[in-house]
Amino acid sequence: MRTLKVAALALLMFASGPASQNATAQSGVATGSHSELRSCRCSADKATTQTALDLKHAGWTYVMPEPKSRQAAWGNRDGRTTWFYGYWTNLKNHSSSSLQPIKDGTAQWVGDEKGLQAWRNGGSPRAPTQVEWLCSERGGIEPA
Repeated sequence: MRTLKVAALALLMFASGPASQNATAQSGVATGSHSELRSCRCSADKATTQTALDLKHAGWTYVMPEPKSRQAAWGNRDGRTTWFYGYWTNLKNHSSSSLQPIKDGTAQWVGDEKGLQAWRNGGSPRAPTQVEWLCSERGGIEPA
């Protein structure tokens, strides 16, 4: 009986931990009924939401910048810190982009093919745009 209580307590603690709270906060519906977008308390307008939906439907996902160390936190402008670049990736056609993809002449969303997974020095990056946030899956700081 004691083992069962300990197991139940451990399960309860695991389920209510930060990862669970983070998943709950991010699993909500973003700006209306668009469940394929990341939830956001920001006030994205219709055009922003539509752009994010179009990018997601075309296969694009934004990978947020990540700090390499504890000192490299969002908002810390210390140039000695190191960050992982943010970039766009498309799992449908295996392309990438360092900039937000744009529509080409055939109405296809295309990137610059310069998205990379590399570290850079130089303090916290800018906050993500609303489109970057809505098209991402985790990380970053929520835009205004």
